[in-house]
Amino acid sequence: MKLTPIALLLSLMASPVMANERPTDKLLLKFDRLIQGEFDNYNQVNFESNQFLAVNDVPKQHHARLYQRIVKLDVPQLGQYVYYQQVHDGGKDKAIYRQALLIAQANHTNQTIVVKNFKFNNPKAYINLWSEAEKTITLADLNELGSGCDSIFHSIGNGFKGGINQDDCVIKTTKGSEIHIATEQLINEDEFWHLEEGYLANNKELFGREDNVPHKLKRARNFKCWAAFKTDKLKANGEHEWDFFANRIVHNQGDIAQFTTTDEIPKSYFIRLKQTEFPAGNRPDVFEMFIHEDSEQAKKNYKKALSYTWTNREAERLGINLRWMQSSCSLIK
Repeated sequence: MKLTPIALLLSLMASPVMANERPTDKLLLKFDRLIQGEFDNYNQVNFESNQFLAVNDVPKQHHARLYQRIVKLDVPQLGQYVYYQQVHDGGKDKAIYRQALLIAQANHTNQTIVVKNFKFNNPKAYINLWSEAEKTITLADLNELGSGCDSIFHSIGNGFKGGINQDDCVIKTTKGSEIHIATEQLINEDEFWHLEEGYLANNKELFGREDNVPHKLKRARNFKCWAAFKTDKLKANGEHEWDFFANRIVHNQGDIAQFTTTDEIPKSYFIRLKQTEFPAGNRPDVFEMFIHEDSEQAKKNYKKALSYTWTNREAERLGINLRWMQSSCSLIK
């Protein structure tokens, strides 16, 4: 019997494939896309210390600078949506502050995304895990963060809001005491906000922020950069030789790339990319490149740049030519 178009549509809607699909599965795909990436709160930290804002608008407790990278892992023995999180204190080039394994799944009843949080028994064995695709991970290599310490995310607007409930999450310390952990997170196309606090059983706060203002990490865009530096070595024709450095990956949220020349007395420099988004006023946001002499002091205090250039925030390429050095960075799409 030939089905009419309406009858055919009804039969497809009743098929097993369609009947097994759940709205929360679609949310999980969206969460999967948004949680992956690189994030850095350089912009937030910068405007808390550069005297741009009025004194009353600067928090008494400045935020630490954090860089985090979250990548999806192919470990079906642990689940379909498994992620490795690596957080650095002070920027991508600084020391690792935290490593975690996250396993996400959908809660169809509550229309939420539940993320189980794990620590590594031996964190040093899993540094930069994204570069070790063949590394095996099992539950024996992990410890759950604590009892009731799942992160629960609700869909809100174009992203997700959630975190860990203080009343549910209990962590036992090595001394046998208990700490309750609370987190708040906001994840969307552009940002990853994070606030973390710890309490004793009597609700006394051990750590956190009095103002409850989260670390506001912005999603980074990666650029492939090259740089060239004129040296004191001469060619046969009397022209100076240049040192050329290619394929340096630098993100646009305050990341740096370092270079050392082959001069008789080598010289060291670094370039820095930053996307500046002004938190007040009507100035247009910009994308900037800075050139610095390389030293530990220079990397602690970025105010003394040799030179810089800027363009519009959405630019996909940025370059500079100072005669003695040149550099260019192009967006990795």
